[in-house]
Amino acid sequence: MEKNEQVRKKGLIVIGSISLALAVLAILAFVYARTTPYYSLYMLKKAIVDRNAQAVLKYLDTDSILDNMAKDVFARIEKKEPPRNKFEEHMRAAGKDFAAQLLPQLKAQMGESITNLLHSYNDEQLFGNLRKATVFALAVTTHGNTAEVRQRGKDRISFTMAKAPEGHWRITSFDPEEMRLLGK
Repeated sequence: MEKNEQVRKKGLIVIGSISLALAVLAILAFVYARTTPYYSLYMLKKAIVDRNAQAVLKYLDTDSILDNMAKDVFARIEKKEPPRNKFEEHMRAAGKDFAAQLLPQLKAQMGESITNLLHSYNDEQLFGNLRKATVFALAVTTHGNTAEVRQRGKDRISFTMAKAPEGHWRITSFDPEEMRLLGK
């Protein structure tokens, strides 16, 4: 009888230890998952569907997005055709200076614009599709504190992300070609 009691106590200790280990692993897995780009993308999607502009802005680095868009525009202009004469060269420089002066104002208005867009946009089909979408349809390649995100099966990077000091990930730039496809 005493032997059965000892076996039963050992069994309870083993079961308790295994349960505790599984609980600790589950907690660690959850804490780790919250630090991945996939989790931030999921939270961004959820914020858009819920039309929570403040949460959307948590996952969008609007300053970096605008800076990178300006860089892309000027790089495309330079790549297309170099200036033909000094006048055109000066006009391009003036355009860059003007854009550089405009950027701070655009950055200041970006949050309000996103808020207005989320509250006024009423395409329920688009929101329905977004609700069904999964972040695992995206391929994320992480390099330290940056990540490249592309649609699975595609080579082109759709957007880049950077890890924020708070631990979540934020979108920092979009591929202009991918943005053009959204407008179609």
